[in-house]
Formats: sequence, C-alpha cells, structure tokens
Amino acid sequence: MKLSRLDESDLEKEFEYVSLKKICSSVVNDLTPIAQHKNVAINTHLKDVYINGYAPILYEMLYNLIDNAIIYNNPKGHVDISLAKEEDEIILSVKDNGIGIPPEHQPRIFERFYRVDKSHSKDTGGTGLGLSIVKHAAALHKADIDLISAPGEGTTVMITFYDSDK
Repeated sequence: MKLSRLDESDLEKEFEYVSLKKICSSVVNDLTPIAQHKNVAINTHLKDVYINGYAPILYEMLYNLIDNAIIYNNPKGHVDISLAKEEDEIILSVKDNGIGIPPEHQPRIFERFYRVDKSHSKDTGGTGLGLSIVKHAAALHKADIDLISAPGEGTTVMITFYDSDK
C-alpha cells in the first residue's frame, strides 16, 4: 500500500517545508529500543536542515534505512546518521559497520521483494520492500541515492536532496 501511494502523482501537492533533523530524531527515538535489544549504538550528527517534502514518506524512508542498519548489524555494532548541507545539497547518510552487501547484489537491493539472503528472511523479518520504498521516496523528492558496501565491513547509504531555493 505504501508503494502504491508513492506511485500516485498527486503527493507533491502535500509537500511542505519540513525539518529533516526533527524527522530523523523521531525515527531514532522510535528505533532505539530495537537497537538496544540488538546491542547496536546509534550515533547522530544532525544539522538542522529543511526541505520541501512530504513528512510521512520521509519518515518511512528514514525508518527503513535506519532499521536495516540495525537489523543487519553485528552485536556491539554502530549506526552513524548524519545530516549536512553543502551549498545547494542536503546529504543524509546512514552508515553501519554490519554484515555488508556483496557486490553482485548491490545493483538489485532497491528492487521490490529482492532479498540478498532469502534463507535468513524468517530471522530478520520484513518483506523485501523497505529499500524499494526508500528508492521511490527518494524519487518523489527528486533525490539521488548512493550506496557503498563491502561484506564484513558495513554499508553506507547516502541520499542527496537538492535545495529548492536555488
């Protein structure tokens, strides 16, 4: 249902000026119990930046990224979340030191229902839709996604929003 809502073209009518820091802090607050249960530390470096966007979808995007960084991490691991503004770009980065993604799977992880390791899907839960929601949410906000990952070293996902005030 969330993906079909993202496919609707009229969502841009609901855009407003929103604080990414506030949304990010809310997601971190909601996911802290899960991180504590998995013994994963969450570190934030959040500049107070604003974009023209749809807050519920931005929340969902951030939730999926941070949740994945926690779920696919190691005990005593960490998730580093940063928000920065560089000229006309706002960069959101979610970095973990977890299990990483093998190179052959990286081009497909944003596809609907794609799972890197289907044998562990019962252990980690989920449907394989989280990163697809991230991809569609980024597209709705005309943002770019970059992924850096290596098995055993972790994953970094960066979303670059472009300042609409330029």
